[in-house]
Amino acid sequence: MQDIIRDIVEGYNIDVKSILPYKDAYILNTNKGKKLLKRVSYLPERILFIHGAKEHLYKNNFKCTDRYLCTVDGNPYIDIGEYRYTVSDHIEGTECNFDSKADIIAASRLLACLHRSSRGYIPDKKSMPRDDLGKLPAYFSKRLEELKKLRKAAKKGKTKFDYLFLDYADYFYNLGESVILSIPASKYGELVTASRNEGILCHHDYTHHNIMLSENKMFVINFDFCCFELKVYDLANLIRRKMRKCNWDIGEAKTIINEYRSIEPISQDEFYIMKLILQFPQKFWRVANKYYNSKHSWSEKSYLTKMQEVIMEVEYHKNFIEQFERLF
Repeated sequence: MQDIIRDIVEGYNIDVKSILPYKDAYILNTNKGKKLLKRVSYLPERILFIHGAKEHLYKNNFKCTDRYLCTVDGNPYIDIGEYRYTVSDHIEGTECNFDSKADIIAASRLLACLHRSSRGYIPDKKSMPRDDLGKLPAYFSKRLEELKKLRKAAKKGKTKFDYLFLDYADYFYNLGESVILSIPASKYGELVTASRNEGILCHHDYTHHNIMLSENKMFVINFDFCCFELKVYDLANLIRRKMRKCNWDIGEAKTIINEYRSIEPISQDEFYIMKLILQFPQKFWRVANKYYNSKHSWSEKSYLTKMQEVIMEVEYHKNFIEQFERLF
């Protein structure tokens, strides 16, 4: 670690007074304030894209991000030995609480500001942009194909999880299939073209642990997955995360949407795509996929509990989608 600190001091021309482990990174106490040192696995071109996105937001008056510190050579990363590191602003505070109405309102408005300020982002030619625009149909289709494979695996098993999964596999598969069949009749293609022309960015991991409250101000951190995508992708994921805490209460969703719309408009066509995103059985796929395809990081009981939670949401989710269509 001392060798790394020495290279950081020289590479960034900063004085590191102390270093402390923090999650998967380190907090550096420096003469330029507290910074976060993080080892990353992606290519320099990808870092340049993320760095460019944060700087574009900052220049467009969205200053609530964990900007990268650049080296004396002007790079937003540094190579030390066989590893690559970034140094960013460390945002001290507490994670956003989605059970708090004040927090969820602030998070909704912050997301709208992020999307609004992202308009017109043109990545550096040396960077590696991530463009997920137009990939939604393929993304959903891949998930459904995986559900087919998981169903075959479940038929070979004899656990409670296997039986529960098989009881509901057809329902969720059909739900996902109805989403895919609805996309061609929508204005999805036109929305993709419009979003690409506008250059709108999505954070793509807008969840509570990436939304920080610090000194009465809210920040968005960890732009590792940021990309070009429809803005309703971020909004739908924010709503989904909140809905799982309130039995898919349409009133809570309405609050999020109205707060967002007070800053950034949403068209009827965008509402329809957002409905399809919210309708897709993402959690059912995720729990089953983790159970059958990963080394069991949870206990058998934990997997069963997670799947039971998904099943318990079925009626709430069904009612939510029906109300969502009528309201928006």
